Amino acid sequence: MVCEIPRVTVTTWSSKSVILVGPTYRKYLEKALDVVRNNEVASVVGQPGMGKTTLLKKIEEITKSNNLTIYLDLANKQSIDEEFWTKINQFELREKVLPELQKVKGKLGYSFWKKITGVKFEDWLLKICNKYNNPFLRVYCFNYERNFDGMINALRDMKNLGKPVLLVDEIRDYHLSLIHRLINAGLEIPIVMAMPTEAYSKISDLAIRRRIEESRIPLDDALTTEDIKEIVEAYCKDLGEDILPIIITLWSSKEITNVSSILQFIRNEMDKVEKVCEKNDVECIRNELRKYTSLRNPEDDAKEFEKKVRDLLSNISKEFGISYVHPRGKRIEIDGKSLVVGLFFIADNQVFLGDVVFSNDGRLHNEEELKLLSKVEEVEHEKKIYKVRGRFIITNINININDIYVLNIPTLEVVKILNGDIFLLEERIKILFDQYQTFTRNETESLAL
Repeated sequence: MVCEIPRVTVTTWSSKSVILVGPTYRKYLEKALDVVRNNEVASVVGQPGMGKTTLLKKIEEITKSNNLTIYLDLANKQSIDEEFWTKINQFELREKVLPELQKVKGKLGYSFWKKITGVKFEDWLLKICNKYNNPFLRVYCFNYERNFDGMINALRDMKNLGKPVLLVDEIRDYHLSLIHRLINAGLEIPIVMAMPTEAYSKISDLAIRRRIEESRIPLDDALTTEDIKEIVEAYCKDLGEDILPIIITLWSSKEITNVSSILQFIRNEMDKVEKVCEKNDVECIRNELRKYTSLRNPEDDAKEFEKKVRDLLSNISKEFGISYVHPRGKRIEIDGKSLVVGLFFIADNQVFLGDVVFSNDGRLHNEEELKLLSKVEEVEHEKKIYKVRGRFIITNINININDIYVLNIPTLEVVKILNGDIFLLEERIKILFDQYQTFTRNETESLAL
């Protein structure tokens, strides 16, 4: 498929390099790598799906060739040491310490005589495990107690092999007391830990909170438009320009709120497209995606949208003090010219006039008519003169006309509303009322009191 989105969490797929893109994440990655280089502590804090695990996995990928990098995933684990002992490969450690032990085999009692009598050096080491105070020997024998103190002792001995880098993911509030002990154990090794914002908010111990806050890498609210652009292009290089406007719109409306939901949305859309297009037919996929970002017929869609707005205004009339909604376009005379406005309603004994203008090419095709709308100050309706309180345009393009309020609704949202999303339409129309500070019935009554 033209978009390579993993079926599982991004950082759990094993065969490919971890993808970490975006200026924000590069900045935080460099900050975390500085922590590793300086044997310090860092805490990555953020909501689920914001890339905490991805950041830790990238650190692991970068550091593991030159360091003893140990990645601990505490999800569904009650204790740190329980996870630690499952991640330590005793046989790999033996291979690392054996050359160091061979340098001092005479001091360890392994003589030429033992060699010619057939005693293997490796077997000899296992016989003398508790006889010598040698950190390499302790690592080789690995006779540590399988608990937290044993973990601290093992890490202290492993420092002689190289720098252990401890990456601790999915920390919860019940892990924090042991995390604090780990940090204060005097190991002088780098520790990068990741915890959800919820767990961080539950920290009541001031010493722990201060230590975490000092080293905090905050991922909440970290994503910028440039980050999102790079993320989309990293997974969908050929379709980035087509998908990005959709993602930005959904991000702005908070329908997607983190990196995971961005990738999940793309994967879901690709699954839908697969039913219509061949797997690598980029043009077919692009045309399908355009259905989200373009209108079939802007003029007809504008009329349909006006009808939906009129229906909604009728339904919320009590809430906003609307006494009348014209059932169709309203003809108005201004400066000797005739103008038809698509939306006409009366609220608080004042008139609101509006039009819906859509375009697929970003151009405004009825600018002269809208300029006439900006001049309307009074309107006659059923032999009564009403003062015009508001003039507005609902549109999917960027326009600016003096004395007319522009309610801009992205094309993606327009399409969703045309397909029946009444709740979204209500949210957008309430923005219009907020602009004119129209009081609800309750607010009017409270003012009267």
